[in-house]
Amino acid sequence: MSNIKSLGDINKLQRFVDVVADYDKNIIFLSSEGKLYQTSPKNYHEKQKALENLPPMKSIASGYFHFLVISNEEKPRVYGWGESEHQLGFEFNSSVEKPTLIESLKEKNIDQICCSGYCSFFINKTTNILFGCGKTKNGSWENQKLQKIL
Repeated sequence: MSNIKSLGDINKLQRFVDVVADYDKNIIFLSSEGKLYQTSPKNYHEKQKALENLPPMKSIASGYFHFLVISNEEKPRVYGWGESEHQLGFEFNSSVEKPTLIESLKEKNIDQICCSGYCSFFINKTTNILFGCGKTKNGSWENQKLQKIL
């Protein structure tokens, strides 16, 4: 854990470039240095939780109860965590407590991520391939594992 005690301390150290929140009111901040911090509205005045042991990140996204991030590396990697009904792209269907590498996307060179409710989308802009996983509200795409869409 870092020595940061409040959101004000984080603001003194660096600039945030993005912030997302899930339906359960978890909040993730992405700093200009690519670091991730997690909190919730009820305790944002308390010590912030730095998400450690991760490479620098460049992008974050959230659905109802899940988060995705893309690393800022030569070969970007995608990490996911939160509740999973296959919307995290993992082969298993259970919750993940901390950012975990999504192995099925490792060689797909993902450039962009997007979440919506209980589904996630991953784009490779070079090949114009869109991958998706999860489920839609109307059930037309129920509990789908990672698959190529376009």
